[in-house]
Amino acid sequence: MRRYGFVTILGLIIGCSGVKTAPSIVKDAPVQEIAVPAEVAPFFERGELAKAVEALTAMIRRQPQDVTLYSLRATANHRMGNSDQALADLDQAIKLDSQDARLFNNRGFVRLGMEQFQAAIADFNKATELSPKFTNVYNNRGLLYIAQQHYNDAIVEFNHAIEFDPQYVDAYNNRGFAELEAGQIERALDDFNVAIQLNPKYVNAFNNRGLLRAQAGDFENAVIDFTQAMMLDPLNPKYYEHRAEVYLRQGTADKAVADERKIAWLLQLHDFGARLATSTRPARELTQRARHCLDVNDFESAMKDLNRAVSLDPSSAEALSARSNLHLRKKSTQNAKADAEASLAIEPNQEAFSVLGDVFLSLGDYDKAIENFANARRVDPSVAEAYYAKSKVLAAQGQVEKANDTLQQALVLDPDVESRLR
Repeated sequence: MRRYGFVTILGLIIGCSGVKTAPSIVKDAPVQEIAVPAEVAPFFERGELAKAVEALTAMIRRQPQDVTLYSLRATANHRMGNSDQALADLDQAIKLDSQDARLFNNRGFVRLGMEQFQAAIADFNKATELSPKFTNVYNNRGLLYIAQQHYNDAIVEFNHAIEFDPQYVDAYNNRGFAELEAGQIERALDDFNVAIQLNPKYVNAFNNRGLLRAQAGDFENAVIDFTQAMMLDPLNPKYYEHRAEVYLRQGTADKAVADERKIAWLLQLHDFGARLATSTRPARELTQRARHCLDVNDFESAMKDLNRAVSLDPSSAEALSARSNLHLRKKSTQNAKADAEASLAIEPNQEAFSVLGDVFLSLGDYDKAIENFANARRVDPSVAEAYYAKSKVLAAQGQVEKANDTLQQALVLDPDVESRLR
């Protein structure tokens, strides 16, 4: 069974633990939390990291001695996977300020990810020299030892972190992982329990406790822990992977298959996010991600992405037509009509015509409904319904021949339309 849950670190100033806003600095660290300039804060919040790098680069040209700007650009580059650029920025930041323990800690963290273990340990050692009670450094140094499978050394580092901060939930979780790998099952369970007591929403501890229980053959409680992790972090596929493995070991293959489908959906969702992070024209990626969310009826996430897409590119016919479709599904007829018409004013597209067809059908304007359905090239029961309703209107007007012809068109599209609507 694969294990993922031990890495819970503040690391770089923004985002190493997956959060979108700057975390509070670790307790007892001698440096203050870095204030993100207003010009770039929205890019970090929206995950538009390429734009953040671009804006920070322009600011650095104007203020080449500003340590904060290099540190923030390192964060953005690191989150995009550009470790070499992140390292170069931290090198420059340290040249400008060689007494900031946080910079050495962050550079050590980047080097840890690059498996430059000797250089990373040197950075962590320098950070503790500058700030002996900088608990995040001990945590990161413990993670370095975990990466090298030196679990007992890792436990010593996490002990130091907890000694300086008895409430350091990450250190309990990470020490539990090291203990689990070292075969100290009872101690590991105790640490995961403490982590959950300190933070009942601490997803990694639930995941790790589930791994421990699965390893011990306690499948029922392992499933409970993985399910709790999913509830806290529903977009992370690893918990579904772990639960699917347990289901297979329990012999409930149907449940495992359902989790595997969810994993495939989540991996594609993360792919959209990765493309969005580096895109210079994000409206299209946002629209595609919104459509993906609609596959599982996540209207709220889809609407959020589509609103952003339209805000970023008001001339995107695709984003407008997708939003019109979502408005229609939410039964917001007027908003659906407005977005579809705005989309068609930019360029003809079948989705907007289709939405207008449904809108006019709901409004009882059957001629316009039929016209828009034709432009959308739709042949389905809704189109049959429009023809059938129009035949009733014609019959009421005494236009019997036209009514019969229109009824025949409805029956060709859906032979059951008359009995279904009656």
